[in-house]
Amino acid sequence: MFDFARPPKLFGPQIEDRQTQITFSALGQNAPIEEKRLFDPDFEKRKLMKRELEKLIPEFEIRLGGMTSIDVTRKGIDKSYGIRKIAEQLRYKIDDMLYIGDALFEGGNDYAAIGTGIDCVQVHSVADTKKLLMRIITDKE
Repeated sequence: MFDFARPPKLFGPQIEDRQTQITFSALGQNAPIEEKRLFDPDFEKRKLMKRELEKLIPEFEIRLGGMTSIDVTRKGIDKSYGIRKIAEQLRYKIDDMLYIGDALFEGGNDYAAIGTGIDCVQVHSVADTKKLLMRIITDKE
């Protein structure tokens, strides 16, 4: 079994019910970015936690998110499901949509988006996302 020591200080909730998923944020949801970067830079801690959770609750999907998070959802409820629902509800073609995510790697919580055929852009931080959105909106850096 994986041995996870609770950090001495939590920055906000460590476990959140986000209605469509339960999210575990190792340092707390509001941890400073510097702390998050240091926690699991090679994803090895969370990959181990993911494998253990898959054994304990095989009826759920377990995915890595961001720098410190693990998301737990019902089977089939993932980013591809959300993209298809948005396209259906808004009557958009997936070819006309753009997906921005930080966990587009296999096992990441954004990975399922790739299978929809949507254009995907990998970001690494909130600052990356802001910069990308500013470039899209204003056509400037």
